[in-house]
Amino acid sequence: MVKTLPPHIFQYLGVLTNGDVGPYTIYTSQRKRLVVFLKTWPKDPATYNQTLHRNRWRHAALRWKSLPPDLRAQWLALSKKANCTVTGYNLFIYYMLNKNTRTIETLERQAGISVIADTGPPLPYMPQP
Repeated sequence: MVKTLPPHIFQYLGVLTNGDVGPYTIYTSQRKRLVVFLKTWPKDPATYNQTLHRNRWRHAALRWKSLPPDLRAQWLALSKKANCTVTGYNLFIYYMLNKNTRTIETLERQAGISVIADTGPPLPYMPQP
């Protein structure tokens, strides 16, 4: 059941609530009212392919975290110098998941920054059952 509450109730706590809080999903409507409803859970468990796909994203994010800070800074600088509308993190994830080295090499030439040689190979595709 969806309940609409005035936002001043949570202002006493000194926090802005948005997203999942415990078993509830909370957001602010266009009319500046706080909307609260129970979180919905999937009825079916994730399939094998969904799990593989999510794991690829998880491994790409972990690979970003494991990069040395100077190499992360190079990816961020690459996106800025090449006037990309995405961040360096997004470029890195794109490279890891799509194996599209030509796009990154083009951006490297435009920006004059080399990142692929230091980053290593992209993630392998996960095998299908």
